Formats: sequence, C-alpha cells, structure tokens
Amino acid sequence: MNALRHGLAAVSINSTIGTGDDNATVDDSCVDAMYQRLRQIEVERVKVLNEVHSLSKSQDLENLHIAVRQLAALDRYSQRSHSKLKKHIF
Repeated sequence: MNALRHGLAAVSINSTIGTGDDNATVDDSCVDAMYQRLRQIEVERVKVLNEVHSLSKSQDLENLHIAVRQLAALDRYSQRSHSKLKKHIF
C-alpha cells in the first residue's frame, strides 16, 4: 500500500524561492500544507478505525486483516508527516 493509492501523497513545496519576506510566506504555506496533510491522514485513520471496529464483530477475517494493514499504513504516514513538520518548525 502506498500514499498515492490512498490519495495521501504529499505535495512537494519548494521553500527556497524568493526574498526574505517571500520565504516567510512560503514557509507558512508549507507548514499549513503539512497541517492539512496531518488532518487528512487523521480523517482517513478514523474511517479505517471505525471499519476495523465493525469488522472485528464479524467473521470476515480477510477484510479485517486488510483494514488493519491500512490502519498501520496510515499510522506510518502520520508519523512521517509529523516528523517532517517538527523538522520544519524547529
């Protein structure tokens, strides 16, 4: 599973263009984009978590396994995005 397939691929933002004031604006938009990405991942994570919860009550182990794998992938995406955000802010 990959981020492109889930619609969670990050957009690359070039923050080296422009003068000092322009860089501040680009950096702010980059941070905003990272927050939006984290929010999008969290929304998808909640959807999959609800799916895992409902599938855990059923006997459909194959779909439960798929949903748990999706949940793990979303957790990895979230961790990577959070790390990038921390590096960018600090």
